Amino acid sequence: MPVDALASTLTPKAQLLKIVTDSLRAGTLELPSLPDIAIDVRVAINQDDLNIDDLVRLIQQDPGLSAYLLKISHSVHYSRGNPVRNLTAAIRRLGLNAARDLTASYALKTLFLIHDPRVKQSMHDIWRRSVYTASLAHVMARHCGFDPDRALLGGLIQDIGALPLLANLKAFPSLCSDPATIQQLLKDFTGKISGLILHNWHFDEELVLVGLNRENWMRDKAPQADLADLILVARYHTYLDERSHGKLPQLSRLPAFSKLRLQEIGPEQGLAFLSEAKQEISELRNSLL
Repeated sequence: MPVDALASTLTPKAQLLKIVTDSLRAGTLELPSLPDIAIDVRVAINQDDLNIDDLVRLIQQDPGLSAYLLKISHSVHYSRGNPVRNLTAAIRRLGLNAARDLTASYALKTLFLIHDPRVKQSMHDIWRRSVYTASLAHVMARHCGFDPDRALLGGLIQDIGALPLLANLKAFPSLCSDPATIQQLLKDFTGKISGLILHNWHFDEELVLVGLNRENWMRDKAPQADLADLILVARYHTYLDERSHGKLPQLSRLPAFSKLRLQEIGPEQGLAFLSEAKQEISELRNSLL
């Protein structure tokens, strides 16, 4: 049977799956690009002869990013009681690695600003969930010995694989009006595509694993916890608050939970210290939404 004839016999869902899987195998799936400002800052910071003034001038080209870094430099994690008065001081307080990761975190939002009404709500929901997961992970990281700003970035990039899925979805109007099917497609394919995108962006293996294991609740690859474990537990708590995931495994059964040694369980089966950090989590969310 000719390929076109075969495709015409498939349901819209099967056609979309065929497009995505064939493109993945062939390496032709159109992937989103990391925003220019994130690339430029990463390149600048990786230079051996980095001049902090040149980096500041680069970041100042984006007023929103400048304001974001200044705001983060005054957050609970970085504040030393005395306010910074300019971007140079803010970057020195944050450190270069944190400035790099925070820039990437800030820039990711632009990828989800799609105005096509067929997928706009799905994009908004994914970004909102990613921001909440990232904010929880940022707070959890301090209790678990991880870099909070890297945890923030990890929470934001885990669902990046949804973008090409939703971009292809626009060609199938019947699927756009079927939320249950959309959610199943995202569940089945987002992790694999997230890993592909992050590899394509030259992110390190630690972050690639975050994308690949976004809902792999029983993941148990090594005796020590890694960033993917931290993000997994943060995502679990996002679903707890949303009450939107259906049946979740018990938190105490998650290998990631045991490895992170997070034993303080709150009344909603969440972590008690997250309840105490509600204001900080809210401020982080508001800075990215």
